[in-house]
Amino acid sequence: MPESPRMVPLYIARVMDLRIGNSVAVRCRACGHVAEPSVVMLREKLPRNGFVKHLGPQFRCQLCGHKGAEVDARRALGDYG
Repeated sequence: MPESPRMVPLYIARVMDLRIGNSVAVRCRACGHVAEPSVVMLREKLPRNGFVKHLGPQFRCQLCGHKGAEVDARRALGDYG
């Protein structure tokens, strides 16, 4: 399926809207650890129709074990500003 040349607004973006070849910044709310999982990995492990804005609670920090994170998917959705 070809990717849209325009950015999808975050409030309606789904996992399937994330662009292949990019990564998503995930920051732990407790310790500030930042991980950048690739879009390919996220598409394999998460439901493709899941909303990007609802992904935060699904992540667990590798350093402190805290569940819940801030997800920054702007670059993976096409915002290069």
